[in-house]
Amino acid sequence: MNPLRLACCLASVVLVIAGCTSTPDTAQPSAVGVLAPLTGPDAGWGVDAVNGARLAVDVVNDDHPDLPLPLAAGTGLPGRGGARLSLAARDTAGQAETASAALTTLAEDEHVAGLVLAESAEIAESAASQAQRLRVPLLDARSTDDYLTELGIDWYFRIGPSDSRLAEAAFALLARRGPGSGEITLVTEAGRGGSAAAVTNLRELARRAAAPIAESLNVTAADTAQLRDRLAEASGNTVVAWAQTPAGARAVADAVGQTTERPTLVGLGQGFRALERPDSGAAVLRAVPWSADLAQRDPTARLVAELYERRFGKPMSAVAADAFTATMALAAAVDAAGSADPAAIRTALRRTSLSAVQMIMPWDGVRFGDDGQNQFAAAVVEQWQDRAYRLVYPIELASTPARWSPEPKP
Repeated sequence: MNPLRLACCLASVVLVIAGCTSTPDTAQPSAVGVLAPLTGPDAGWGVDAVNGARLAVDVVNDDHPDLPLPLAAGTGLPGRGGARLSLAARDTAGQAETASAALTTLAEDEHVAGLVLAESAEIAESAASQAQRLRVPLLDARSTDDYLTELGIDWYFRIGPSDSRLAEAAFALLARRGPGSGEITLVTEAGRGGSAAAVTNLRELARRAAAPIAESLNVTAADTAQLRDRLAEASGNTVVAWAQTPAGARAVADAVGQTTERPTLVGLGQGFRALERPDSGAAVLRAVPWSADLAQRDPTARLVAELYERRFGKPMSAVAADAFTATMALAAAVDAAGSADPAAIRTALRRTSLSAVQMIMPWDGVRFGDDGQNQFAAAVVEQWQDRAYRLVYPIELASTPARWSPEPKP
């Protein structure tokens, strides 16, 4: 063999060996980002959201063979050569500008594989548009406004149910109350984005449920006395209220509790989901994506809630469960993509299919539609009974029957 050919052969062998022994990209750690309010008035639930995401990362990275969750058995991401998952949390401070700056940093400087957002609908809309520009997948773990999935943003995904799905569960329970249950007084919180759409949506759902609306009221959190007087005039009516703030929800609950008959109050919107202790005496029902009552009776959810309490020293909240679920879904997509490429992860999210037994939520699973909405997300209805929220609907999951005030007429 002549010297030139020998040199070429040796060079080829060296290249082959180098290719076989180099460290693959899939072994590198995968980072996901989480955006939530860690300062400001919403810092309490914002910290819970980050803690829920952190627990999901722990479940992926550590071996949990007793949990039937995706990636719980074994360590790391098998689709990426066993790479560990890391979490980059940033504070939104409840401000769109702050959230925008944090999102840009995570996408452009830290090159996260995807983002989990726990924020208001207004900030979610802004963040979704920016995620579209930066071409990074965004999973919304908290907002429920219907319009967000109607914006045509391809990089936006919502893990939980929409307001429509939540309201449908509440009206389905009202329909079971039977004939003689009376009319509805519809109350919406004024001064918040989406309130007009909420009124239109609730009217349509009431019509489908054959629940006649006697009166519609638009109030602010400061209108408790005026609302009480208006509700007293509509004696006996069930109150269906939509509130985006806890203050608005509490104002409605206080007004209902101060009336003589204390009619049943059905609470919808973020405000009622954040209302921890409605001690006004009102019989408060609320539609929610997750129930602590049910979690105590579901083996998988109970185990995860126990892990959360040991890790963070407090019970798992609804927003923590939301963020945990969103982060697990994002991790499953990163693993399925086998790549850190955001476009590949977005494609994997669109193909994600998790079953009900792979969830801690009372849903049928996770499968995203063309609009980014999880089509399997569902709602349950709780009622404040004996100083705790008890699951009352669906009937097959209920721990106790709903209590109605006043009782339907025969």
